[in-house]
Amino acid sequence: MVRSGGACTLNSHALALPNRAAGRPCPRGRHPVIRSHATYGPGNTLQRTLSSLQEREFAWYFAGNAAFFMAMQMQFVLRAQLAYDLSAEGSKATGLGLVTLGAAAPMIFVAPVGGLIADRVNKRTLLIVTQSAAALISLVTTVLILTDLMEYWYLFLLAFSAGTIFSLNMPARQALVPQLVPQHKLMNAVSLQMSGMNLTRIIAPALAGILIAPLGFIGIGEHGGLGWVYLLTFVLFAGAVASEFRLPVHGMQAESEEGESFIDGLRGGFRYAISTPVILMLLVAGMLMPFFAFPVQVMLPLFAEEVFDRPGGMGFGLLMGAGGVGGLIGTIVSANFDGVPNKGHIMFIGAIIMAGFLAAFGAVGVFAFAMVFIAASNIGQMLFMSSNNTAVQTIAPEELRGRVMSIMMMSFGVMPIGVLPITYAADRFGAQETVVVVSLVLLGLLAVVFVAIPAFRNLRIDVLAQAELSPVQAATLVAEGKITRAEADRLTGRLRRTPLPEGTRRKRPQEERIEVPEGATPAPPP
Repeated sequence: MVRSGGACTLNSHALALPNRAAGRPCPRGRHPVIRSHATYGPGNTLQRTLSSLQEREFAWYFAGNAAFFMAMQMQFVLRAQLAYDLSAEGSKATGLGLVTLGAAAPMIFVAPVGGLIADRVNKRTLLIVTQSAAALISLVTTVLILTDLMEYWYLFLLAFSAGTIFSLNMPARQALVPQLVPQHKLMNAVSLQMSGMNLTRIIAPALAGILIAPLGFIGIGEHGGLGWVYLLTFVLFAGAVASEFRLPVHGMQAESEEGESFIDGLRGGFRYAISTPVILMLLVAGMLMPFFAFPVQVMLPLFAEEVFDRPGGMGFGLLMGAGGVGGLIGTIVSANFDGVPNKGHIMFIGAIIMAGFLAAFGAVGVFAFAMVFIAASNIGQMLFMSSNNTAVQTIAPEELRGRVMSIMMMSFGVMPIGVLPITYAADRFGAQETVVVVSLVLLGLLAVVFVAIPAFRNLRIDVLAQAELSPVQAATLVAEGKITRAEADRLTGRLRRTPLPEGTRRKRPQEERIEVPEGATPAPPP
């Protein structure tokens, strides 16, 4: 905050990191003059697409997020290939499904707990602790593989442990995004977050598939190549931890009510989701996608080896990479839709594209066409997910966002419910026939949802007003005494309440006392 022409001015880029503000705070009662950021004209599409990365906090988050998901995507390939190799002949698809069950089941039971923890503790600390645990699991897996001690049930238990850590990590990771960017950049930030995830889907599976064979000559035991690539995932998790240490401390913890029990906290998240029709619709629609679509992704090793005759992990990696290319294209397109209020239309179009091309993928027998169709399907999936995620994060209040996002994460937990019967059907009736039928069922269900519920199809999220600061920037300035809480709320657009400095808690509503002069009308709370 600096003096300019007798007025206080504030520039969010100068205040993006703690202790970077210049000059003196405005005297009490004086308000800073806002210097708005550059606007993006028609010729600045790339600048508009990457606008959220101008916020330093989000840039560090984005880097850590990329390293985290790079490791996760590599492990998806490694775990699937290892499960395929360790499974008995004649039950390869079922073996893949059971390991997927081990990784995904905690998302049903642990994710709500992770959401409540994310709403009650410092999200930065939670990310650091859980990512460190993920790194430790990777190291243990590496040792078991390189010493030739890995067995199928060890792999199942390690997958379950990794799924538990993931379920504790993801609610905080997703609920943190609205705190790191000004409110009008939220959909852009969500789309960039997903684009980073999809970029790892392009690089990580292909890289893992390429490295397995040559590193096998260095490895110890039958699956040595997998072990050395698992060691690389440990390094990536460590890099993610280092990146999270660069995030600011203030503004990372939501204000919670004193005296609220653990059970009441869990119930509060579910009660809000069930009693808010638009949130409930978004969550249910979001669960349909992974229930029917994810089993197809689980069976990609089967398609690569048995349908397209591409053994050894290379074909699987290329299919995963093609899906990542499509997802990246979809998220880049979504990043430019932050000014489109009708999210329902975007979700509807994305859902039709996804289900239609997934059916085409199941029907085709040519590997090159299969890569194109899986990429096109992922374009539609990302259009749907970006709009769905943005709508949920915009509507959910900050103090409940972690729990609401954890309920959304439970959609990943319902995947095994679809994975086991669908993979069993693939073993019994054929992978291609099963995928075609599943895709057509998904297409029909989505059409019914969007046609039968006009309020969902026409869901509108008004374009958010421009804000000068992100909530974490404002919280840091409040903690340093440079601006007041009221000024912080105004500078963030007041859509989300600025978090109090670390260590403070909000009183229960009945404990708050506001002095009102006699005869005056009390003002509504901020």
